[in-house]
Amino acid sequence: MGLLVPDETAMIWRGPMVQSALTQMLNAVVWGELDVIVIDLPPGTGDIQISLAQQVNLAGAVIVSTPQDIALLDVVKALTMFDKAGVKVLGFIQNMAVWVCPDCGRKDHIFGEGGAAREAEKRNISMLGEIPLSMNIREASDEGKPIVVAEPKSPQAAEYRRIARQLVSLADLKAQLPNNLNT
Repeated sequence: MGLLVPDETAMIWRGPMVQSALTQMLNAVVWGELDVIVIDLPPGTGDIQISLAQQVNLAGAVIVSTPQDIALLDVVKALTMFDKAGVKVLGFIQNMAVWVCPDCGRKDHIFGEGGAAREAEKRNISMLGEIPLSMNIREASDEGKPIVVAEPKSPQAAEYRRIARQLVSLADLKAQLPNNLNT
């Protein structure tokens, strides 16, 4: 929705309005031929997550979390909801996993260390990867460019491509990988 309204416009929608917009987006948009559609949602088990799980034939869900315990509380709720809805959880991605000082190379685990990895292991779910807390990712995102476009040879871009290859395999997608995932 952020692309459809001015930046300063607040979307003050209740659950039924969000559900209607999602249904319209999925069913009334002429997408063309797609291999994958990714819907990035806030954490939790809100109306939109429940609607997706009930109304759309999902290949699976990916749980993205920072490593801290407070974030993992929402993860556990989402896992329970997906399980009850019969949605396969393809794996975990730990976001903001580590910050590496660009000057000295020191690694700091600002949000804790390994929380998502421990939760994935505990539940026997694949750990797909760890995305660092990175100025490059933040700057590219602010410019509207994924890091794989802005800096395709960066280690961060390599990690995103590695995770994407795993997801294609885990979701049992029959489509051929796009060229930029093959490197």
